[in-house]
Amino acid sequence: MWPAAWARARYPRRGHHAVAPFVLAEGAADALAALYDKDKNGIGLSLRHERTPVDVREAAAAWIGGAGHPPLGAAAVAAGIAGRTERDSWQRLSVIADAWIGTRGLPFAAAAAAELLTLDGGWRGHNPVSRVPADLYYQVGERPEAALVVAARVRAALAAAPGDAYAQARAALAALRDSVLRDSVTAQDALPLLAATSFLAPTESEWVDADCLALQKALRQGSWFALYLAMAVHTPEQFRRISDDLLPYLLLDDGARLVTFAEGLGAPVADVLAEWIDAEYTSAEHQRRILRTLAVLPYDRAFELLLARVDRRWVEGMLTESMRRFPRRAMRLLAADRRRPVEQLLRVHVAAHPDLVAEAAAALPPADAGRLRALADAVASLVTATPDRLPPLLVSPPWTVAAGPAGSAGRTRAGAPVVAGLACTDPPAVAFTAAERDTWGHRTSDTRGDTLTWERTAEALRGGRKVDDHRARSLFERGPRELGRPVLGAWQPEDLWDAGGWLRHVADRFGVDALPLLVGCARRRPVALAGVLLPFASGDVAALMAGWLGGNRVVRGVATAWLDRHPSAAARHLIPVALGKAGTARRAAERALRTLAARHPAAVEAAAASYDAAALAGVRALLAVDPLEVLPARMPVAPEWADPALHLPLLLRDGSALPTESVRHVVTMLALSRADDPYAGLATVREWCDPESLAEFAWSLFRRWRGSDSASKEQWALEALALVGNDETVRRLAPVIRAWPGESQHARAVAGLDVLAAIGSDVALMHLHGIAERVRFRALREKATEKIDEVAAGLGLSREQLGDRLVPTFGLDPDGGLTLDYGPRRFRVGFDEQLKPYVEDERGKRRTALPKPGARDDATAAEEAFARFAALRKDVRTVAGDQLRRLERAMVEGRRWSGAEFRRHLVEHPLVRHLARRLVWGRWAGDGSLRDALRIAEDRTFAGVDDAPLTLADDDVVGVAHPLLLGDTVPAWSVVFADYEILQPFAQLDREVYAITPEEHAKGRLLRFARKVVPTGKLLGLEHRGWRRGDPMDAGVQSWMQREVPGGLLVVELDPGIAVGAVDALGGEQTLGDVYLAGEDGPYHHTERALSLSRLDPISASEIIRDLSGVTA
Repeated sequence: MWPAAWARARYPRRGHHAVAPFVLAEGAADALAALYDKDKNGIGLSLRHERTPVDVREAAAAWIGGAGHPPLGAAAVAAGIAGRTERDSWQRLSVIADAWIGTRGLPFAAAAAAELLTLDGGWRGHNPVSRVPADLYYQVGERPEAALVVAARVRAALAAAPGDAYAQARAALAALRDSVLRDSVTAQDALPLLAATSFLAPTESEWVDADCLALQKALRQGSWFALYLAMAVHTPEQFRRISDDLLPYLLLDDGARLVTFAEGLGAPVADVLAEWIDAEYTSAEHQRRILRTLAVLPYDRAFELLLARVDRRWVEGMLTESMRRFPRRAMRLLAADRRRPVEQLLRVHVAAHPDLVAEAAAALPPADAGRLRALADAVASLVTATPDRLPPLLVSPPWTVAAGPAGSAGRTRAGAPVVAGLACTDPPAVAFTAAERDTWGHRTSDTRGDTLTWERTAEALRGGRKVDDHRARSLFERGPRELGRPVLGAWQPEDLWDAGGWLRHVADRFGVDALPLLVGCARRRPVALAGVLLPFASGDVAALMAGWLGGNRVVRGVATAWLDRHPSAAARHLIPVALGKAGTARRAAERALRTLAARHPAAVEAAAASYDAAALAGVRALLAVDPLEVLPARMPVAPEWADPALHLPLLLRDGSALPTESVRHVVTMLALSRADDPYAGLATVREWCDPESLAEFAWSLFRRWRGSDSASKEQWALEALALVGNDETVRRLAPVIRAWPGESQHARAVAGLDVLAAIGSDVALMHLHGIAERVRFRALREKATEKIDEVAAGLGLSREQLGDRLVPTFGLDPDGGLTLDYGPRRFRVGFDEQLKPYVEDERGKRRTALPKPGARDDATAAEEAFARFAALRKDVRTVAGDQLRRLERAMVEGRRWSGAEFRRHLVEHPLVRHLARRLVWGRWAGDGSLRDALRIAEDRTFAGVDDAPLTLADDDVVGVAHPLLLGDTVPAWSVVFADYEILQPFAQLDREVYAITPEEHAKGRLLRFARKVVPTGKLLGLEHRGWRRGDPMDAGVQSWMQREVPGGLLVVELDPGIAVGAVDALGGEQTLGDVYLAGEDGPYHHTERALSLSRLDPISASEIIRDLSGVTA
C-alpha cells in the first residue's frame, strides 16, 4: 500500500518491500576523477591545512598518492569535493559511491561513507577538512546534505546486496564501530561515526538501539546525527530516545528523508507528524509536506488525524487524496464523524462509491450504520435533471459553440468591434449647479497662513519637495489664486480624513485646474470623495466613473448621477475607450456606455456620429451584442479543485440535481465573473438554482481553493461568494477574514471585506461592523471602517446609526426573553448586565446554564431547546462586548438619538434593552443643555429620578447621561438603582470624574502623569478605549500614543517608545513624557503647535485623565 513514488524517493532498508536492484553507474571512476581534477589544488590546500586533523591529513595524502587506500582518505577527498559543489549539482556526487564500490568494493564504500558523514569539507575557499564535533551543538549548514547524497547511494547498495556481500560490508562497519568506541574518550565522542553506521545499515537493530540510547544520554540538542538516526529508527522507543535531540525541519526539508523516516517508524509516525504540524514553529511548506505524507499512510490513525483537522487550511484536499487511495477506510471513518464538513465529504464519497456502503455499515455501530444507510438512500434517490428541462445556457453556453472558421476549436470574443485612431480631444469642463456654488464656496477648515508662508510653500511644490498637508491646504484654500494655480497638480495630500469639505472649496476656487488634485484624491478614497467630481467632465473623470459603475452602491450611485449630468460629454470620452484595445478599461467603458445608452440613447448616438461612420457602426454593434456573448479571448480553465465530483450536487429549485456538465458551466460562469462585474449568465443560474444549494456550492469551491495553493489568478472563488453567498456564508467567512492578516494575507482580507459588503445582509453588515470595531490588525480594521462608511453613506446613515440597525434579535420574543420547552418542564431565558444569558425555571429559580435533558423530558423537544440555548449563548457572545463598548462610547462622546430612534433601536430591541434599562438617560433641550434625566422601567415606560412617569416625544433628543452632566442628582439616581437592584453594564453613576488643574491649564500639559512608568502591555490596553499608537518614526519606533478629541489629538509621549511588530523589543516599560493637546495634523513640532487645554470639554478632559490614571495607578 506504499506509493510507488515513495519507493523511488526513500533511502531503502534491507528486507523491506520494493528494494530496487543496484546497478553501478558506468564511468563512475572517471567521473570521480573529473570532480577531483576540477579543483584539485583547492582541495589539496584544504586537506593539507594545518587545522585539518593529522589522521585525516595523512589518510588523504595516502589516498591521493596511491600509497594506500584507507577509507578515511577517500572520505576526506570526497568531503573536499562536496564542500566545493553547488547545491544544484549535489546529485552528481552520487558517482563517488559508485566509483568506490566499483574500484574498491562494497565493504570499502560502506566504511568510506560512514567516515564521510563525520567530516566537514569546508565551504569553498581554503578551509580545512575537519571532523564534526560531537560535544557541542554544531550548525554544519549544507555540507552534510551533500555528503548524504553519497551515503544514500551506498545505503541503496547495501539494501540490495546479496547476503555474503552484505555480511562483508557489515563486518567493515562493525570494525569501525569497535575502533571508534575503543579510541574515543567518551561514548559521546563516538556518536558521529556510530550514527553514520546506523544510517547506512538501519536493519542492524542492536546498533540503532545502542546509538539512540547514547544520543539520549548525551543530552545534546539539534544535531545532524539525530537526523541520521531518525532515518534508521524502526520502533517508537528508539524514536522517543532521539526526539528531544532531533530538529524536525531537518527531516521536513527533504521529501526523501521524511519518507524514509515514515516507512521506518511505521504506524506510530502518524502521531509524530500530527504533533509537528500542530507546533507553532512549523512553516506552511512543512505543514503541506506533513499533510501529503499523512494522506498516503495506509493506517486508520493517519486518516483520523487528518479528519480531526478538517477545518484547517490544505487538510480537505489531503483528505480527498486519502479518500481516493483508501475508499473503504474513508467510508468507515467518515461515517463515524458527524461534523458538518465531514458529512459533506461523506456525501461526496457515498455518491462516488455506493458499492462500499453495505460493507462499511456492517463494520459500524448501529447508529452510525443507520446514518450511513440513510445518507446512501438520499443520494440514490436524488434525481438528475435532463437537458430538455434546463435553459439553453446551462446546456450549451456560448463558449461551447464553435465560432469563427469552420472546424475552429476556439471562439473569438463576440461583439468586440475595434475602431482604431479614435481620441477625444474635448478639453476638461466644469459646470456647478446653483446649490454647489452656494455651498462649495465656503471654507470648512480652520487653516491659517500668511503671504510669506504661502510663497515658500508654492516654491517648495515647484521644486518637487515634500510639503506639510496643513501648509499646502492653507495655500489652496486661502492663498492667492495666481500663486496656487500653477502648483495645484504638484501636490497630493497624505491625509484625506474629512477632506470632502476643503476639496469642494478648492474645486470652487480653481475649477478645472483643480482636477489633477481632485482626481488623485477621489481615486484613493472614492466612497468619501467621488462626489467632488460630479461637476467635472474629462477623460480621467470618465474613466473613474466607468470603473465605479461596477463598484459598491455608493460610488455606483455617484457614477450614475454623473452620467445623467454629463450624457454627451460622457459618451464622447467613453466611446474611444469602449472601441479600443481589450482590457479592464475597455470593459468598464463598455458597461458605462451600455448604461448611458439605456438612459440617454440620443446622446450616445450623437456622440458616436460626431466621430465618424466607423465609430457609429462600432457603437451600434457594441450595443447590439447579447451580454451572454461577451466573453474574453481566452476562456478560464477550471482548476482541479473545481471538479464537480469533489462537491455536493448543485440543486435546482425543484429539488433535482444539475447535471455534471452543467455544473461545469456554472463554474465557468463564476470564473468569468468578478464581484463588481458578474457574467450576465449568472442571473439565469440564480433564477434556476436553489439559493441555499448555490451558496453551499460556492462555499465548497472557496474552501477547496483555500485548501489548494490559493492562487491569486483563481481568486474568483472568493469573489463568487459575493455573487451567490448568503448569511451562512458570512458566518463562515468572517473568521477567515479575521485570520488572514496574521497569515500575511492582508490584500486577501480586504477582498473578503468587499465580499461581506457586497452580500449586504444584516448579518453580513453585523460582521463587517464587528471587524471594524475589534479586529486586532489595524490596517484591516481601518479598511472595514471604510466599508461600513460606504454602506452607511449608501443608506443615508452615520456609522453609528448603521450600527444600531445591525444588532440581531436572535429570535428573542418582544419581552426580550425566550421560552425553552422540555415538555413537562419549561425555562425562561433572561440576560444580566453583561448580556450573559441565564435561565429561570417555572418556580423562578435562576441557573447560569440550562440543565441537560432528563429521562422524563420530551427527548426531541428537550434536545432542540438545549441546542437552541447553546447556540444563543455563542451568538450573543459575539455582539455583547460590542454593545457595551458602543453605549459607553456614546456616553463619553456625546452621541444623541431622536426619541423615535431611541425607542426603536434601544428600548424596543429585545436584546439591547437589557443594557439600556440599566442606564440613566438624558434628554437635551434645543440649545444643547440637559433638560432632565430618565430611566427605562421594566414595562418599557420612562421615569424620572423621583419615579414619576415621563413621556418621550419622537423628536426629543436622548443620550446616555455622563455623571458630570447629572451633577448633584447622581446620589439620588444611585439610590433609585440600588432600591431596584439594577446593576449597570459599565461605570456610569459610580464613574470617577476628574478636572484639569489651574497649573496644568497654565502649562498646557497634564503634569500629573509626567515621568510615570507604565508596563508596555498595560499601556497598550488603552487601544481598547479608543487610543492609537502614533506613526512609526526612525527605526520603526512609535514614540507616542494619541486619542482623538473634538478639535484635535490628545498626545502622550513615550520613552523609549514601542517598536513596530515587537512591543517589548525596547524594554517592557514606558516612561510617560509630555501629555498635551495637538492639532488635527498630529503631534509633530508640538512646541509650536500645542493647543490650549481649555479647548477640551469637561467630559473629554475627565475621560482622558481617567484612562491615564487607570494605567498609571
